[in-house]
Amino acid sequence: MKQNKIFKRCPRCDNKCLLNATKCEECGLIFSRLEFATNTAAKNMIKKGDRSYILYTSDLPKDLSYTKLLIYTLILGLFGAHYYYTGKYIKGILMSAMMAYAIVCLIFNAYLVEYLSFLYLPIGIGVLAWIVSCVYVICKKFKVPVFIETTETGGFKV
Repeated sequence: MKQNKIFKRCPRCDNKCLLNATKCEECGLIFSRLEFATNTAAKNMIKKGDRSYILYTSDLPKDLSYTKLLIYTLILGLFGAHYYYTGKYIKGILMSAMMAYAIVCLIFNAYLVEYLSFLYLPIGIGVLAWIVSCVYVICKKFKVPVFIETTETGGFKV
């Protein structure tokens, strides 16, 4: 039996709010402002090192394409392309490093298997992280960073 969803989570404070609520009772975020959220502005803020006003939401903003995200995750996900596309640069670097490590292990396979077989563990963790990312993207639960730019607050408050 399918259960009716009556709650939603606030992307700022993760508080449970009623589905028809207009703002979060805990932090005061007005949910209608999420329509103006962009991933491009969030990427720029991340590059500057300012993460204080960035929200993570599974509702994709207008400047991200679900189709592109799905293709990047399924085809180039082991290299971290979907993380670079959404602005999660640290995770993207970790996935790229894992893939570079996998290539090194492939080249020197005979030596590693014979002496240090436990060094394959990071590759397994990376592949598992890729599978989890694929499931999250397919189920539309993959969280992306967004930033809400408004003229009345100078682009900083959400």
